[in-house]
Order: sequence, then structure tokens, then C-alpha cells
Amino acid sequence: MNSGMIAASAAVFGSLVGALGSVAGTWITQRHQDIRDLLAKTIVRRESLYSDFIAESARLLVDAMVQNNSDPQKLIPLYALLSRIRLSSSAPVLETAEEVIRIIVSTYPKPNLTPEQIESRAVSGDDPLRLFSSACRKELDSLQLQL
Repeated sequence: MNSGMIAASAAVFGSLVGALGSVAGTWITQRHQDIRDLLAKTIVRRESLYSDFIAESARLLVDAMVQNNSDPQKLIPLYALLSRIRLSSSAPVLETAEEVIRIIVSTYPKPNLTPEQIESRAVSGDDPLRLFSSACRKELDSLQLQL
């Protein structure tokens, strides 16, 4: 082989290695970006789901405190949210969501509370949604760390 062929071969192989390195780097970068985007969308969806559950639970909890007659139709949106939580959330979040529903259902037959009694409970820190909120925060924080 003459020196011209060796130089040409080296140039061709150098270009191929450079091109393959560039393609591999781009592929890896794109793959990581896709995973980050998917994880960010998951976090946003769960935040929205948990927020909806908290709003509906709080509404029904106050309803249960001021009324003795429970209308099962009122619980349908909450059970629908619980089923959505079952699809995607961790066991601690699911368990605390189920406990919130048990609290709501068991509050209906109890004696009605006055607005002052409800306010007193809120001021004293009696928050049936606290454990659920804490479990959600832990789960969302762990997802955030993966970004």
C-alpha cells in the first residue's frame, strides 16, 4: 500500500468514526430528553389529579359534617378520582386516599357540626387530608428528583 491510500483510508475511517460518534451522542441526548419530558408530563398530571381529589374530598367532608343524610350520588366523582389514583399512584398515596373516603363516609351518620365547630377543628389542626397531602408530596418529590 502506498502512503496516499493509507492517508485516504485514515481520512475516511476518521470521518466515519466522527459521524457515528455524533449520531450516537444525538440519539442519547434525544432519548434522555424524551424521558424527561414524559416524566414532567406525569408530574403535571398527578398534581392535577391530586388537586382534584383534595378539592372534592374537602367539599364532601364539609357536607358530611353539616348533613346526616348521605346521598351516594355525591360520592361518585370522588370514587372516580380514586380509581384514577389507583391507575398511576404509589401504594402510600392510594392507601391514604382510601382512608380519606372512609373518613368522609363515616362522618355522615355522626351528629351535625355548627360552622363554629368546623372552624374550631380547622384552627386546631384537625385535617383529615393532611396524610394524603403528605403522601402526594413525597411521591411528587421523588418523581422530581428523577428529572
